Amino acid sequence: MFGTLDHVGVIVRDLDAAVAAACESLGLEVARSADLPEWSIRARFLGEGKGNLEIFTFDDPEILEPRLAGLDRRTDHVAFRVDDLESLAATLRARGVRFCGPDRGEDALEPIPTGLSLALWTRPETSGGAGLQFIQPPRD
Repeated sequence: MFGTLDHVGVIVRDLDAAVAAACESLGLEVARSADLPEWSIRARFLGEGKGNLEIFTFDDPEILEPRLAGLDRRTDHVAFRVDDLESLAATLRARGVRFCGPDRGEDALEPIPTGLSLALWTRPETSGGAGLQFIQPPRD
């Protein structure tokens, strides 16, 4: 139902230090960066192919601090690639799942453009306690 694993997102207080530590300890390289200033996000994806590790932070402390809950880093979400985001969202909404943007601000009623892809994030309290992200890549 969810498609293939895209990445696991780890939220951190200090992006540069966390990326350097992960690269050194895991032997991974930064494959790509994704900065979304409209969401106050800076992210680095480590590793090639599927199942990347995303290390990210929010520049806005009002978003960052509650998500970190006093920690310097923690697992935040698991992301899956899906073929039909709207259909999956409708199925999950019928089961009580609610969606939001990456900042977990207002509810999202439509998929959110993130570059060429579309995405939705679940509100963990409505999806079994897990933060999930669903990504629909661009259609060929």
